[in-house]
Amino acid sequence: MKKASFIILLSLICLSSSFGQKDKFEIGLRIGLQDHNVMPLETLSINSASELLEVSVDEIDYGFHAGVYCRLKALGIIIEPAALLNSQSISYKVTSTDNSGNEVESIKREYYQNIDFPILLGVKIAFVKIHVGPVMHLHLNSTSELFDVNGYEQKFNDATFGYQGGLGVDIKKLRIQLNYEGNFTRFGNHIVFDGESYNFSENPSRLIGSIGVAF
Repeated sequence: MKKASFIILLSLICLSSSFGQKDKFEIGLRIGLQDHNVMPLETLSINSASELLEVSVDEIDYGFHAGVYCRLKALGIIIEPAALLNSQSISYKVTSTDNSGNEVESIKREYYQNIDFPILLGVKIAFVKIHVGPVMHLHLNSTSELFDVNGYEQKFNDATFGYQGGLGVDIKKLRIQLNYEGNFTRFGNHIVFDGESYNFSENPSRLIGSIGVAF
């Protein structure tokens, strides 16, 4: 219900603004890639019921996002909300030690999808747009090979929050952006073993490059 409410709210903002002057409003599509900047991270030591586990991040792939945005111009300020489907995959290295002292290493992949709702406020200086604003991530779904490990559970927060800031350039109908994103939650805070929550100490950040096309 919360997810649907935010989508409806964004649509109403864009549709209501479309009745204004065309030079003060636009809507378009946006696609792009993001690169997480969380390496290196410490290893999580987990006392499972039957074995000692160590979990660390092996690799974070480039993520992909796509969605819609609208842009409003008022009093020299550019307001740009967007709704973007974000897909990401991460590989974890899991080292298990049984009661006999035998170690086994394996790589477990995890995939998840969010809908990101950034709301950027910007100003244009010459041909460059400078913007900053909050972002909300709504968790949609995930699949994980970590479920192969005894005692593993997932407890993703329904919503997490962060901030974005960056630069943009307009070339005719193209809208090119490069943003930095920081988040207020710890990386891996969804990891649960035998009912106990774990997370890495670092807050995730990422670089986001995107191209938009205005209608």
